[in-house]
Amino acid sequence: MKKFYILIPTYNDWKSLNKLLSKINKSIADTKNEFKIIIVNDASTIKPELKVKKLKRIRTIEIINLKENHGSQKAICIGLKYLKAKSIKGVITIIDSDGEDDPSKINKLIKMAEINPRFVITANRQSRTENIFFRFINICRLLITYVLTGKYINFGNFSSFSSLNLNQILSNSNSWKAYSAGIAKNCKNIKRCFIKKNKRYFGSSKVGFLFLIIHSINIISVFKKEIFLRSIFLILAIFILINNINIFLIATFTLILINYFIFTNNNLFLFKNCLKQIKNIKKIKL
Repeated sequence: MKKFYILIPTYNDWKSLNKLLSKINKSIADTKNEFKIIIVNDASTIKPELKVKKLKRIRTIEIINLKENHGSQKAICIGLKYLKAKSIKGVITIIDSDGEDDPSKINKLIKMAEINPRFVITANRQSRTENIFFRFINICRLLITYVLTGKYINFGNFSSFSSLNLNQILSNSNSWKAYSAGIAKNCKNIKRCFIKKNKRYFGSSKVGFLFLIIHSINIISVFKKEIFLRSIFLILAIFILINNINIFLIATFTLILINYFIFTNNNLFLFKNCLKQIKNIKKIKL
């Protein structure tokens, strides 16, 4: 019997998580394989309430309770480190708990991961559901990231891969800063699967303008060398092509500032010791 692990970071969104678990249970109803759910509770202030009686296709649920709130990116990294420490073998799928990632596509991602065990299968955004402003901001973020890093990272957390890839993914602190950037930087073998982004099950998105800025800095900070070299090239290009000292000075200052934030964004110690952030683990057998 094959084993599959579904890793879900969550913070206070237990209502959405229960709906997600129900939909996952339905989506895997036609398989006899063993599915285990790993929930990383990112120090929620709301007491966990899971409705597990009707989850017939899920074998076990483990809730990893963290001591402090770290955000979904670091919660995912802690979950992956935990699975690596257990030396698990199988396919790992990462999905957010809010409903924006389509659980009916899990089987599709898993099958691709089984066929391509040395590849990471990413769910790239086919379309988005945010308002026009945030869609525009997101496009700008993607383009700026591409100009600075040479990588067009149009995917988030939703992904599947064989456990054979864990060593590569966790070979450095890149995935601790930003999961998608860590995959883009550490993994040479990536296959895209275009999937429509759904609306949240309940409530509104917690993603704001400030979050996008911080998240963007974390993404590009994974590519320090690339950004440093491209910054030099951009400064020279602006100096040669644009005959305006004010634009040149502004561009130079901005790029120096970006590089400063990137090179001081070092989380190696926290990454190496991240399993110490686990408060306790609750196991639920179904």
